[in-house]
Amino acid sequence: MSQKINKEELRKVMRKKRNGLSLNEIYEQTDRCFEQLKSLPEFQESEWIYSYLAIGSEVDTISLISRFIKMGKKVAAPKVEDDVIAFYEINSIRECRPGAYGILEPASYKAPADEKGLILLPGLAFDLHGNRLGYGGGFYDKYLKEHADYPCAALAFELQILDEVPAGKSDSPVDYIITPERIVTCQ
Repeated sequence: MSQKINKEELRKVMRKKRNGLSLNEIYEQTDRCFEQLKSLPEFQESEWIYSYLAIGSEVDTISLISRFIKMGKKVAAPKVEDDVIAFYEINSIRECRPGAYGILEPASYKAPADEKGLILLPGLAFDLHGNRLGYGGGFYDKYLKEHADYPCAALAFELQILDEVPAGKSDSPVDYIITPERIVTCQ
């Protein structure tokens, strides 16, 4: 079986597993992830937070963004443009509209945010080496390669942590995995 097939099979399994969480579990565990995230020095020191906008059963960054802003953080959210991601500053989730793939994205056309900050990544599965199984588009991997000096953290539920996640040359590992129970320092 090729790595591509392994990744696709794993994506199906992990979606199903994560989709088994109730909304209450998602919200409760998101709050606990936030408490962990706040203790991360890179979060405390970053003026900018580059955050994905959650869909489905992901750790709910939609509810966290207003908390980041209240803490005085500048928040940038991703927008897919010509098969790459650009991050744009938002001051409220109300500034976002459904875009590529039905995912919320900034509606404004301001200049992309380009100051160093903490990148928060989505994903389906992660391992303790920082390998991340995304959704297969490679958007975040490209962005991470271009912004290798930006710290990055994945927000995940504990059930998303596996012993091993298949990774190829084009996959970019994360620096941290933040779960409701712990902060994993990778690499």
